[in-house]
Amino acid sequence: MLGMNSSQYAKVAASGEHAGSTSADQLPDITAKAVNIKAVLGNSGNVYVGFAGVTVVNGSTDVTSGWELDAGEETGWLPVGNLNELYIICDNAGDDIVYMIAR
Repeated sequence: MLGMNSSQYAKVAASGEHAGSTSADQLPDITAKAVNIKAVLGNSGNVYVGFAGVTVVNGSTDVTSGWELDAGEETGWLPVGNLNELYIICDNAGDDIVYMIAR
């Protein structure tokens, strides 16, 4: 994971779900070494993962569009110090994510 050798592996320490929103929403305050975010399989639209001010992908050139996840897709492990460094925005208010935290 994350290019670490076997003596540096972090272990999964937490997991959870976060309800989607059609406006940028900060993820919970949970200390991490890495996080993996997955769009819930039952979502009817996409989820976008990014930073403060994240926006949906809309075909324009910008610096705020999030990483697009279709239902069931995941980010892979992202090296962050806290889950709250990331924000999500969704096509529909009912499009949720689940996450795993490694420490």
